[in-house]
Amino acid sequence: MSSETAALAERAIEAINSRDPDRIRQVLDDDVAITTGRAVHRGVDAALVWARKEYDHLVRRYAPDEIRCDGDRALALGSVQYVWSEGGEVADSSPIALELEFGSDRLRSLRLHDDTAAALLAFENPD
Repeated sequence: MSSETAALAERAIEAINSRDPDRIRQVLDDDVAITTGRAVHRGVDAALVWARKEYDHLVRRYAPDEIRCDGDRALALGSVQYVWSEGGEVADSSPIALELEFGSDRLRSLRLHDDTAAALLAFENPD
């Protein structure tokens, strides 16, 4: 299951990074919830708005370095990068942990964590 969950996590992150609504929609559960530091985005439509958000001259992408799995849950550790639209160079990068949970091979929930150490500790020691 771990390799399957890791593959699902990679697929979901790639779809989000693509910003392509059709690709994103394919990986989302109907009741998906995306939790950021500012809000919870519930449902496919809200998730699409969040995933496709644009910034002046910058594109957001997630670059996982490592994916850990536990059943239908995954924790992708890496960085969030803001890349110049023209040229493709990274303008800014910060550590991030993406906590993903799947159901029926679809992304059920995604939580973004700025504190990667705390996210890893919580992932390895669930309630």
